[in-house]
Amino acid sequence: MKAILVGLGGRGKTWWNACREHPDVEVVACVEPSAANKERAVKEWGVDAKLLHDDLSAALKKGKADFVVDVTPPAVHEKIALTAFENGLDVLGEKPLSDDFAAVKRIVEAGKRAKRKHMITQNYRFNALPRTTHRLLKEGIIGTPSQLDIQFFVPWADLPGSHYVTQPYMFLTDMGIHHFDMMRYVLGADPVSVQTVTWNLPWGWHKGDASHVAVFRFANGLIAVHRAMGCALGKRTTYNGEWRIEGDKGSLTWEEAKAFHTWSHRVEPNGKGEKIRTELPLDEPQGPEAKLNPVLAEFVSARKQNRQPECSAEDNLKSMAMVFAAVKSAQEKREVKLAEL
Repeated sequence: MKAILVGLGGRGKTWWNACREHPDVEVVACVEPSAANKERAVKEWGVDAKLLHDDLSAALKKGKADFVVDVTPPAVHEKIALTAFENGLDVLGEKPLSDDFAAVKRIVEAGKRAKRKHMITQNYRFNALPRTTHRLLKEGIIGTPSQLDIQFFVPWADLPGSHYVTQPYMFLTDMGIHHFDMMRYVLGADPVSVQTVTWNLPWGWHKGDASHVAVFRFANGLIAVHRAMGCALGKRTTYNGEWRIEGDKGSLTWEEAKAFHTWSHRVEPNGKGEKIRTELPLDEPQGPEAKLNPVLAEFVSARKQNRQPECSAEDNLKSMAMVFAAVKSAQEKREVKLAEL
């Protein structure tokens, strides 16, 4: 499968390497307007200078391709996606789908009209912890989940002048999409409303609020609380966060990179109770694809099988709705129903 890599910034190297390592993918063109980025890609990544183009339209004129890997800033994603769809190409695009929810909806509708495959790189949900938890919850390990608590504390994005530092709500919109998408995946459900409070700490280096608590309500009564701080200087969590999912048969927790099932009130027929705490083995990928980038592997498999990939843009619309509803709630200081968007 022939790919065009659009964007040779920092994340571009990740996708250049991922495409080179996949046996079924060949990068036939690269798009990057920055001369400095192009020079770095040639000298440090080993990109052939003959593959370089200033824009996607120019790259498309040079020969046939099957899909685009979009590693551009969120504001550019709509232009790249529409150009790809108009030329009959599928798209594997970096998250977030866009920094504007109206654009998100336009992109999704354009992909559906063009009948193209469009996947968003929500790579966190492909990790062992969420994959294992998703399976175990479906199997009923803790009964019916009724509450989810996530704590997420990291020193995040401190490059002076970057958009992460200067734009409002960037911790919520950038890292939040990872956790909100994992929330939907792990629980197998979508929230109906959110109430968010955001704030900044005196030593914080972000112009926008880098701390928040977001409370999501689900149709079945489940409550999910996401508590996060992007300027943590003390004990930090992993980037997955520390999770506790509570059900009527105990809790499933993420502690560092491990998962545990704890059942404190199991009652035996003889009337005695006992506390059970078990570390859960994690599902690890098997087979030849285990060493490949899991997002790219899923995208390639979906194209081979002529199906929509996991994390399709249409599905990702629901995760993006969580983000934009959370921001709207923080701005308007009220509970926001996702149906309002």
